[in-house]
Formats: sequence, structure tokens, C-alpha cells
Amino acid sequence: MNLSVVIVAAGSGRRFGSKEPKQFLTLNKKPMFLWSVLAFKKIKDCKQIILVVSKEKIHEMLKYKKIYGVDVVCGGKERFDSVKNGLNIVNRDADFVAVHDAARPLITEDAINEILLSAMENGGAIAAAPAKDSIKLSINGKSLTKSLDRKNIWLAQTPQIFKKSILDKAYASKISAAVTDDSQLVEKTGKKAVLVNSGYENFKVTEPLDFKLAEFILKKRNKKCL
Repeated sequence: MNLSVVIVAAGSGRRFGSKEPKQFLTLNKKPMFLWSVLAFKKIKDCKQIILVVSKEKIHEMLKYKKIYGVDVVCGGKERFDSVKNGLNIVNRDADFVAVHDAARPLITEDAINEILLSAMENGGAIAAAPAKDSIKLSINGKSLTKSLDRKNIWLAQTPQIFKKSILDKAYASKISAAVTDDSQLVEKTGKKAVLVNSGYENFKVTEPLDFKLAEFILKKRNKKCL
């Protein structure tokens, strides 16, 4: 079984507020994106790692291509454009393709293997975590429209892993700017992914506080390995 992974690291990370895109900042002695590369390097069935970066970062990433054997490709205007560029160079013999955000540096080998196993059984599976807070819907962003039952709410994460043919078909269709993740795009083809609880530590680093928390968790993990 062959797995290819597309790690999306082409975003500008404007919300984070740093001059350097957050996925390239040093997080516990390594660039943030590298933690995801190293996690997938541990997966026995992962035969190809594709790193999608902005045009400005292509030359800088060549050293990581040499050291870690990753393929590097230029990103696009939107996230789905970047994923599509990554899919264009996926190995022809790949059975499954994972899409992962470089801004989720805390993904673990165990979680990846669990999601992959579920994808193999069901055609597609995504990392997710059940909502902990009460969920409120507001149409105008001010007043409460209605309350939602949090027992039915899951927070989508990455990696999202699909049979290659399923993901290829999804990305061959017209893509709306309203699409925010790969499973949403796959749903439009009539396929549904299975949810795999990958825990709350697999959060996306969006703000400086997330960065500090991710650094704390990585240091704690490293101490356990000593």
C-alpha cells in the first residue's frame, strides 16, 4: 500500500501577525512545517512527501528536499489551488493521498496510522475532535440565531486521507471559494469521510498563543522520550 502526503505550507499566515509566515518560524528548534514532515517520515506506507510552498520559498526549501527526500512544489492563490498543485505530482502508483496543514505541527505517528487505517476501510477518513464548548449559531455575527447540540458537532482537522481516485475526482470538479477543506469537496461528489478522533492537541497554530502552547507540548513530549 502506497501513501503520498501533500503538506500545505503556502499560506501567508496574516492572522498570526509575524513578518515570516508562521509555518516557517522556529518551533522548539525546528521550522514548524518540519514537524509534520518528520511525523509522516515515520509512517511505513508513506512513500512520498510533497511540500507545497509559496514561490518565494521554493529555493529555500531545496535543502530540505536534499536532506529529507521531499518533493517541493509551488502553491497557488487559494488553499485548494495549492492542494491541486501538490496532487499534480503525486506518484502514479499511490493508493491513498493525505492532505495536511503545515500549521498543525503536533500530529502524531499513531494518529496518522489510525486515520490511514480508517481510510483504507472506508475510502476516506479525516482527523477531527468533538466540540467541547456550547455551540451558538449567529447569522449576523451579533445576535444569537440558535443553539446547536454540541454532541453532533465535530471540529475538522488534518490530515484528511482519501483513496487517490476519490480525491482526484473531487479536485477535477469546479471548486467554490466557500470550500474550506478536502472532505467538504469530496462530499460534493457523493462520498463521505469517516471521523477519527485525533485529540485536541492536533490544533492549528493560528495565533501567537497557539504557538506558545505548541512549543510547550513539544518540549513536554521530548522530555518523555529522554
